[in-house]
Amino acid sequence: MGLSKPFPPGPAEQDGPLRRLRNALLLLFAVLLAGAVGYHLLAHLNPLDSFYMAITTLFTVGFREMGEVNTWTKLFTIFYLVTGLGVATYALSNLTALLLEGDLRGYLMERRMEKRLDELKDHIIVCGFGKMGFQAAWELKKAGVPFVIIEQDETKGRSPRFAGELILYGNAMEELILERAGIRRARGLITALTTDADNVLVTLTVKQIRPDLPVVARSAKLGTERQLRAAGADHIVSPYEIGGRRMAALLLTPEMMNFFDVVLQQQQLELGLERIAIARGSALVGQTLREARLRHATGSLLVGLVHPGAGLQFNPSGDERFQAGDELLVMGPADALETLTRLAQGA
Repeated sequence: MGLSKPFPPGPAEQDGPLRRLRNALLLLFAVLLAGAVGYHLLAHLNPLDSFYMAITTLFTVGFREMGEVNTWTKLFTIFYLVTGLGVATYALSNLTALLLEGDLRGYLMERRMEKRLDELKDHIIVCGFGKMGFQAAWELKKAGVPFVIIEQDETKGRSPRFAGELILYGNAMEELILERAGIRRARGLITALTTDADNVLVTLTVKQIRPDLPVVARSAKLGTERQLRAAGADHIVSPYEIGGRRMAALLLTPEMMNFFDVVLQQQQLELGLERIAIARGSALVGQTLREARLRHATGSLLVGLVHPGAGLQFNPSGDERFQAGDELLVMGPADALETLTRLAQGA
């Protein structure tokens, strides 16, 4: 699972573990190089034997002395051991800390997450990982839609259901966090924060960056829809209003609610409900519903039709003629919807 600090780390902070690793290795190599040069000049050893003496002396192995052992060689060995051993111990302790304390592993995980975020596109950003945000992200995961979660509380997001998913810990109202989540490449955003004020601020910030990005906002209290709509929210969801309507509908029209449950729970019958646009180069342009025979050609069922600038027509008649820019509300298995999508796009 990708984790992040509340604000994106700067370049110096990001390269900290690697810089420590690089400095430790360079320091250790410098000590060995100094020892090798000293033994080469004083004991008249070749380069390989010089490095051999430098390594065995520094790590106190001391198999045997090589080359000329004179007063200068002895003095150099004493100085080399006193200074070099302390420097080498410091370098090795830094290496051990990086490997055992997990700093390097955490840094590499952070870099992998950054790479995944940079490659992410046509995804959905979920702001808030409470009960509603959790359920929204779970539905996106079941549908196979890429998403990234923004959550300020670092204690959330530990569910095994979302192991390996992209989670940014920070303030969703900050432009830097939204930019890091790939808002300019996203297909939509869900803001399900605790308070309506926070959802309004997130919506305002998002619309300043991407005015065309569809935003679905949670309304915690009745009567706050106007503020969310004024902030630019395209769709507003009130959990209490929806819950109350559903409870009443289960008693008033139980058959219809059961039908919608079957449609929404796509994993049971692999049935989906989608809205598909007709491109200008599609073979459907100019045909009537009767001529197109969508059910026979694709296996999908046309539920509604939206002409450009008009409202939704449920169960349109066979005389309706398709136009470029029409939107089809269709239902069917995933492969049937995919076939119709290709047909509508002119593929």
